[in-house]
Amino acid sequence: MKKLTSIAAFAALTAFAGAASAQAYVGGTVGFSNFSVDCPSFNNCDKQDTAFKVYGGFTLAPHWAIEAAYIDFGSTTATVGPVRTYNVDTSAFIVNGAYRWDFSPKWAGVARLGLASVNSDLASIVGSDSDSPIKLYAGLGIEYAVAKNIKIVGALDLTAFEVGGSDGSLNAVSGGIQFSF
Repeated sequence: MKKLTSIAAFAALTAFAGAASAQAYVGGTVGFSNFSVDCPSFNNCDKQDTAFKVYGGFTLAPHWAIEAAYIDFGSTTATVGPVRTYNVDTSAFIVNGAYRWDFSPKWAGVARLGLASVNSDLASIVGSDSDSPIKLYAGLGIEYAVAKNIKIVGALDLTAFEVGGSDGSLNAVSGGIQFSF
């Protein structure tokens, strides 16, 4: 028991020491999303929409960071003639780890892996439903440092959704800016 307590105390002190030297950053991106859903052949489906992401993080080690993000994936709709048969609005709160590797002094790549609480609201001609399951999240990014604390970023964000018997994968491709402090 003493050994376990000592290990836990050491891990906590190491985490606090790392957090004390952590560099914080915030950013935002805008782009488009794509919903991968089955669309019955008689329906006209709109599977793309505008997406945006806001995020913040802490660099804990030279290449490792922890991040929290909110992504609004927009919505997907299906219509039969002039009648909208369903609409699904989807957003996600995400906590993930990030690994950055430098290609050059100004260019870096980012790989992200974490969990997302994906909130989907379904409105259809037969009713409505809402669900927020926890889903796996993955992402890739590229960064270009235009100044010491300012980066232009590009991102690919991937997760999945489910609501009212419908499910599918989601992705967002976006670009934006990141500030470090």
